Amino acid sequence: MGRLSALTIVLAALATSQAAAQGAKAAMQQDPACQSLMPVSAGGPAPKDPETVVVRWLGWTNYEVAYRGDVFLLDAYYDRGPRMHAVGVAPADIRKASAIFIGHAHFDHMSDAAAVAKQTGATVIGASFAGDVLAHGGVPAKQFKAVKGGEVMSFPGVTVEAALGHHNVIATTVPQGFLEKQAAALDAASLQQPLTDAEKGQLEAIRARGSRDPKIATDGVINYLFTFGNGFHLLFADSPGPITAGQRAIAQKVTAVDVAMLPYFSFEAGIPPLVDLVKTFKPSTVFLGHHDAEGTMKWASNYPPALAIRDASPKTRTMDVIYRTPVCFNTASREMVIGW
Repeated sequence: MGRLSALTIVLAALATSQAAAQGAKAAMQQDPACQSLMPVSAGGPAPKDPETVVVRWLGWTNYEVAYRGDVFLLDAYYDRGPRMHAVGVAPADIRKASAIFIGHAHFDHMSDAAAVAKQTGATVIGASFAGDVLAHGGVPAKQFKAVKGGEVMSFPGVTVEAALGHHNVIATTVPQGFLEKQAAALDAASLQQPLTDAEKGQLEAIRARGSRDPKIATDGVINYLFTFGNGFHLLFADSPGPITAGQRAIAQKVTAVDVAMLPYFSFEAGIPPLVDLVKTFKPSTVFLGHHDAEGTMKWASNYPPALAIRDASPKTRTMDVIYRTPVCFNTASREMVIGW
């Protein structure tokens, strides 16, 4: 075969690939699942194309991932207490879920897991500490799968690998009392009135639906690597602790992660551990969670961490989306469409 013929074949293949990518993007732009603010778990439309995965941020480190008829919920902390911005979905609204993946068992990551599990019949997956909380909430033992890291779970067209992470140690990286002073300053600047007794009671009830076991820090933080049919990788981590051997092990199994949900909080102090996660997993696209709060002063801007991420990994883009906004990815072409 001559050079011209070989070049012609290469150009034709490239044109075909580009046409396929454009077609995938056009299909997602027309798919109701990629335009609706209603989560699939709450009755919204599921993606039509079997190669489309829809990601929605549901506040804090809660996400919904919809793919080929399955709905995966990542963390479950929707009723976040008094004065928080409404996500637009209450725990009682969630009626469909294939599985609920708990990053760790603190209340602000699983306080609604028991209620949602009982409504949907979904299997809840997490470290043993989560199982204790679920049992107290009335979830049957058969509905919980305990993981320690290293387990691989299978769903239609999807495998999920668990990896042991570590809880954040941000408090040890700043001067003593710094975080308390920061919180007090934000309280003073936010113009918020002190919580009423009723609001305090509401908050305590939510906090009771989580574990305070100190062993969670080292033994109870689980990351999850989802691998979809076309080798499309999605990583979920809900605490930015020191990088562990388990995290390095799964990072070495993939050249790069396509989508990562990573936590950002504590303002400037939270940027270095976030960047460490980005350097480890090399994601193409990052969703940031854990930064939203009541009012405006306490809601950390994604702009500073996004700049730090770009400096550390120039090819990584950081998403800044509103609650429930559908973000669709074609797992074959890697094209992305952001709904309204």
